[in-house]
Amino acid sequence: MTTLTDVASGWSLSDHVPDQVIASCLYDTQGWLREWENNPIEHRVRHAYVHTRPEGEDGSSVLPLYLTTQSPFWHGYEVQVGLVGRFGNPIVFAGSTYSMYSKRGRVPAELIRGAYDTAMEWIADGDAETLVVPNLTKEGVADWVATVGPPTGRVLLERTYSCEMSRDYEAHVHERLPNKIRRDVARRLRRAHERGLRVEMVEGDAAHDLVPAAFPLTVDTSDKNDWPALFDQEALHSMLRVPGAMMLTAKLGDRLVGAFFGFRRGDEVTYMCGGVEYATLNEYSTYIALMYGGTRWAYENGMRRIEWGRDNYRFKERHGLTGTNLYALVYTPRPQPDLSVDIAHMHWVLFDYIEAH
Repeated sequence: MTTLTDVASGWSLSDHVPDQVIASCLYDTQGWLREWENNPIEHRVRHAYVHTRPEGEDGSSVLPLYLTTQSPFWHGYEVQVGLVGRFGNPIVFAGSTYSMYSKRGRVPAELIRGAYDTAMEWIADGDAETLVVPNLTKEGVADWVATVGPPTGRVLLERTYSCEMSRDYEAHVHERLPNKIRRDVARRLRRAHERGLRVEMVEGDAAHDLVPAAFPLTVDTSDKNDWPALFDQEALHSMLRVPGAMMLTAKLGDRLVGAFFGFRRGDEVTYMCGGVEYATLNEYSTYIALMYGGTRWAYENGMRRIEWGRDNYRFKERHGLTGTNLYALVYTPRPQPDLSVDIAHMHWVLFDYIEAH
């Protein structure tokens, strides 16, 4: 293991995750970063971890750098906006496109400087052409621009959703849902239960045993705009090895018809990905059953906050969740006006999609 330190700038570069990490969310934790390094879904030829000097016993803030030849998530965006290959191959990512979180907020200047300087060195010494910094909130965007200057382009990449918890489950649905939607949810949940749908949280070996059945459900949800499959079975197994990993399941007897992959961290649960058997939606309201089953589980287990992830934008807003825009910044060593135009196109295509769905 090697570590390089820029003493003047207050950051270090290592090929391993520090033993003590100050994490702003699940995706910054030592457990997630170490397991994601082994997750095969993104094809990486090089990686490093930029980190600040240890801040007492709590440790360091960390930002991973990945030299990536294939990221299904990023490729999906390229396909959706008609810009496949426009950003070169490989691409340097400061963080993974999979790591979406609505409260990450500010980014320490030392991390930004370390990530930017290292990425530009990798670009100068190799075949990469661009640095992509995905999933920044507006605060993170401002920090990057203030530290290393404006990017070649900025994209509204996603909108992710979350909610703070109320006093209890009943207060949750009464405070967040209009009467009509609240009555509809209650009716759907009652009907689903009467017809035999059961929602349960599982973990450990029981969750791993369900991966073969859960995998096609997660693939179905990415089958839009000709996106590639965002996960494979080994990727799902890998995520279930992260500390706090769980699977929220919806079953009809022994048949799995819905699954959300979740992660418990302190008093917060993050539902990252999943899917349902679409043929069951009308009769069993499977998605609603999972969503409110996961909400009830959170209340019963002392959670104070739920991260609900991306997509189904209007649905999540109707159900009282708070949306947060996530941006990607694209940096190049020199100005590229033509690329800036293409990035602006990407921004508006994704913006229109988010607003329409």
